[in-house]
Amino acid sequence: MATASRWSLLVVSALLLAITLALMFDDVILYLVFERLLEWKINWPIKIIVGAAFTLFNFALALLIMRSLVRKPQTGAEGMIGEQGTVTGVAAHEYRVKIRGELWRAQALERLEAGEKIVVRNMNGLTLEVAPLDK
Repeated sequence: MATASRWSLLVVSALLLAITLALMFDDVILYLVFERLLEWKINWPIKIIVGAAFTLFNFALALLIMRSLVRKPQTGAEGMIGEQGTVTGVAAHEYRVKIRGELWRAQALERLEAGEKIVVRNMNGLTLEVAPLDK
């Protein structure tokens, strides 16, 4: 488990660096516009300060992009799998479960009781396939 976490950290770090370097391209364009086309002569301390500010901005932007890429989906079947809820009603072969404040129709391989905590394993149409939380 620790190796997988190190591997994913390495991949995320490499992608973050790649995105930061790609976003630094706009700094080069600004340099070319100001120095070459407008013929402005800018002192080195100002170049370093502005370059550092753009680099920090680009790094923060790349970090936000990476966070949005690794975030779990919030909608659809992908967003429901792994969610936890409570059984609110029991019928013959069907259950009513409450997840995120919404009532859903559910099926389970095992017998569930009202009030029991469940976790969503799969979604088939609008019917959830659930299992007891402790199993």
